[in-house]
Amino acid sequence: MTENLTTTSCFTRGIFLKQIEEWIREGAGGVSLAYKCTDRIDLLLQDIFNKVSRPEGLVLIATGSYGRKELAPFSDIDIMVFGTDRTETETAEAMLYKLWDTGLDISHSFRTGRECIEDANDDIKTRTSLLEARYAAGDRNMYDIFRKEVYPDIAYKNQKDFVRKKLKEMQKRHSESGESVLILEPNIKEGEGGLRDVHTAYWLSKVAFRIENMKGFSGHLSPYEYKRFLAAYDFLLKTRSCLHFASQRKNDVLAFDLQKDVAKLLGFRDSLKFTAAERFMRYYYVKSKIIQDISHKLIVKCSKVYAEIRKKTIIQKITDNFTVSAGRLITTNNDFIAESADHILESFYLYSKTGKPFSDNLKENIRSNLLKINKRTRNSPAAVQSFTKILKSSRVYDTLREMHDSGVLGRFIPEFGALRWLVVHEPYHMYTVDEHTMLAIRNLELLKTSQYTNLAHLKSVMNGLESLNMLFMALLFHDIGKAVGRHHEEEGYKRLKNIMERFNFDSRKRARVEFLVKNHILMSRIALKRETDDIEVIAQFADAVEDMENLKAIYLITYADMSAVNRTFFNEWKLYLLEDLYLRTADYLNGIKEDRSEYIKELRSLSHGLDEGKIFSLLEEMPERYMLATTKKKVIEDHILIEQMKKSGFAMRIDKKTESVIEIIITAEDRPGLFSLIVGFLSSKGLNIVAGRIFTGKKGLVIDKISISNWNEVWWEGLQKDLEEGLRNIIVERKPLHVVRRKKTVKSLFNIFVEIDNESSDDYSLVEIFSPDRVGLLYDISDVMYRKDVNIVSARINTDAGLAHDVFYTQIEKKKVDNINAQELIAELWSMLN
Repeated sequence: MTENLTTTSCFTRGIFLKQIEEWIREGAGGVSLAYKCTDRIDLLLQDIFNKVSRPEGLVLIATGSYGRKELAPFSDIDIMVFGTDRTETETAEAMLYKLWDTGLDISHSFRTGRECIEDANDDIKTRTSLLEARYAAGDRNMYDIFRKEVYPDIAYKNQKDFVRKKLKEMQKRHSESGESVLILEPNIKEGEGGLRDVHTAYWLSKVAFRIENMKGFSGHLSPYEYKRFLAAYDFLLKTRSCLHFASQRKNDVLAFDLQKDVAKLLGFRDSLKFTAAERFMRYYYVKSKIIQDISHKLIVKCSKVYAEIRKKTIIQKITDNFTVSAGRLITTNNDFIAESADHILESFYLYSKTGKPFSDNLKENIRSNLLKINKRTRNSPAAVQSFTKILKSSRVYDTLREMHDSGVLGRFIPEFGALRWLVVHEPYHMYTVDEHTMLAIRNLELLKTSQYTNLAHLKSVMNGLESLNMLFMALLFHDIGKAVGRHHEEEGYKRLKNIMERFNFDSRKRARVEFLVKNHILMSRIALKRETDDIEVIAQFADAVEDMENLKAIYLITYADMSAVNRTFFNEWKLYLLEDLYLRTADYLNGIKEDRSEYIKELRSLSHGLDEGKIFSLLEEMPERYMLATTKKKVIEDHILIEQMKKSGFAMRIDKKTESVIEIIITAEDRPGLFSLIVGFLSSKGLNIVAGRIFTGKKGLVIDKISISNWNEVWWEGLQKDLEEGLRNIIVERKPLHVVRRKKTVKSLFNIFVEIDNESSDDYSLVEIFSPDRVGLLYDISDVMYRKDVNIVSARINTDAGLAHDVFYTQIEKKKVDNINAQELIAELWSMLN
């Protein structure tokens, strides 16, 4: 097979891939695989070049990943034809046609020496690609001319500008890929700790230190660092080759559905506790973190070459054992850390106090003494005091992050250490469990100084809370139960007992932390799934939190937890729901309850110029929950809308709920299936429905209030008029609705489920549905309910990451759905969803 791969007459992509599979099965390393792939392409190019008419003065130069000998099975092959002038393009084209016939993905260019320099000056990507230029085939004399006369202009001129642009490019790339190594579906090339971080360090080192290849890193790293770096780089290269092979295409994202196949190719197997995919991903994070740390160190070294000359070093004494020198924290005695593990915790407390990073020597001392943090240290009053002072500092997140990255946090609190790089596949979650926890702590701490107006209420609640350090403690431990498995709130609560005893908290603080860990998903569950207009729901939640301090704490914990799920999960609508639940519960706990007579009195003061009789008739006709859910001002506006409807059979208005969420209010005469038609029509217009409330009067009047979260994104000048005309057609003219249905496009790891809960509410059956989302889904669900004579009273619609999680408050003939009807409804919904 090897012979066949060196000639164009026998080379095909299929044969090439079979050879790669053989190498993988034989256990070839990542660098070895990449070199073997590159060597095969080199031989192929040379064979083709030898068969075409090739005058002197023409050379094929490998660039990009092909130039640095880093090819994966489906990588693009970047080549540049370098010549003295463009008259030789016919020869180059003849060769390229032969290459394209092989089925390979070829990216090519033709440049003279002057064009190389001009293009490199004009475009940073071209300059970067040419930095990796390598001889592939053709006239070696021409390649020597390129290296001696052209390459120096590309590599060694305007170096400072090149470094600045590459650093900016890296920051942008990290921001777009999630700003973390610990992402559940990482981009192995572009993400943090990915191959592009290695490339960036390599490019900058070529410019700053003039290294020829990655062996040049050895002069800028310790032998230990260099060895770890090469091993991590080798693993990432092999993982990328296996990922291409598993995907059967060019692909750099380790998606859930591919992780099992990649793990198998890499030789990982299931253990008693973890699947092969989970074991693989934890190992991947170890290697990716090494790449992140050491690449960063190299990049900083390169940057310093072009940094401005600093002023004279100032030494500042912090304690008898610590000073700050050259902006870094150092120990006055090199043996101080080794004397006691308590001193490791003390050093992190000083970091939280000063914000000064550790010197390389201090970092190494901590690393080499890590195993000294043991049971004695965990129960040491000095170590515990240092840690509790960190939680009271102004740098909680930064300090805990450094402790976690260095391994100190997991040694000091092994219950948290069990979460390190832990992969738990849950809907919507983007990060590993430990990274999610770190980001939740960061988001809570940032709230103290937030300037975002939409977070002003949360910020004010935070500023009025006692013992903020207890919130950070609760967040740190809120997911420790996930190391065990399901029902993590209960498991976390059990594991918390030992931790609380070690920290010796008083009973009040201990009770607060235990309450938050045990109930940390309670508020989000109620806000997203339950109807907060229902006083019964508010009463149950108020009973659970017991007092205002617990309510404030769980409100803040819930925000931090939800905002750290992924970059888009927590939005303005969810913020609105949380704040609404907080305010209603606060009123309940404080005994603020507006009675009907006071409500009527204020309503009468707002109704000047209107028919009071009709307004009060509206309240009598509507269900009792209408008054609980509607402000006096909105009752007046609803009355005006109804009067408009009586003239034309339909009326609509749009209210702004938040900066990005609006509510469409529709009044009409009720008829079977009306809500289904309305949501079907609105969905067909690209509107994202997040909630619906249906108020049906005793005489057949209906007020539907439907919340839309993407109004600003889809708005155009004629949108409201278009909606009114369309709704009039289906409600008044009774024209048929044409709903576009699209099969689900998201491959989900999570099973569809349908559940009917008859316990949570005294008056309603809660129908909960979890399914991959698609166009027309909400219409299909509501249509099934209409056909089964199930009346939807209200709905909470949650759609994130291609998954729908919806809850409907329902009745049949103003009663809960009985068991027989419930079974039939579940079967019908299940059939439709599948």
